[in-house]
Amino acid sequence: MTRAADKLITQLTEEISSGILRPGDQLEEAALAEKYALSRTPIREAIRAMVAIGLLETRPRKGAIVRILTAKELLDLFEVGAGLEGMACRLAAAALTQKHAESIEQALEKCIAASATGDKVQYSIANLEFHAAIHAATDNHWLIEQLQNIGIHINPYRSLPYDLRGRLAKSTEEHTMICLAILSGEGERASELMRDHILLQGKRLPSVLKLIAH
Repeated sequence: MTRAADKLITQLTEEISSGILRPGDQLEEAALAEKYALSRTPIREAIRAMVAIGLLETRPRKGAIVRILTAKELLDLFEVGAGLEGMACRLAAAALTQKHAESIEQALEKCIAASATGDKVQYSIANLEFHAAIHAATDNHWLIEQLQNIGIHINPYRSLPYDLRGRLAKSTEEHTMICLAILSGEGERASELMRDHILLQGKRLPSVLKLIAH
């Protein structure tokens, strides 16, 4: 894998995770070449690698698109994610340091600020920072690695419900409750709140899939 291809994979993954690129969006080689000042070779190399890990898919006459998961795949994904995120909250509350507490609070403040302005892209970024800050607070390398692996697939769908009326404010409220529970050392409550927070996405699958279709 060339350095240029590796860099492009990182950039595209970040755009998918933050909601700039959405499931179903087409990736045109010419546009990517112009945007990132790359030749077609590293672009094709990056696309092949991202197809292999399930972030992209190729379709006849459309080329590469951001992969759209089925309702069953999404439900399974959010169920696993909810379990791991809940565990992270419980461990974070038990192992919390001042540094990690400040990181979680700072990420929450970014969520609050983005929600206040209705900036869905910035909220998506702040949301990922909030979850990452909780993961880091667990001080559990193996759990963090698993969360990063599932995040590659779950993150593209986290931002889709933000188009629903009032979802940014509700998500911020849920984040605030989770944060307070962790800071108070209430690991089990934080875990339960986080599981509900993630599983709520699963309950909205019909709406999410409708958004993708449009």
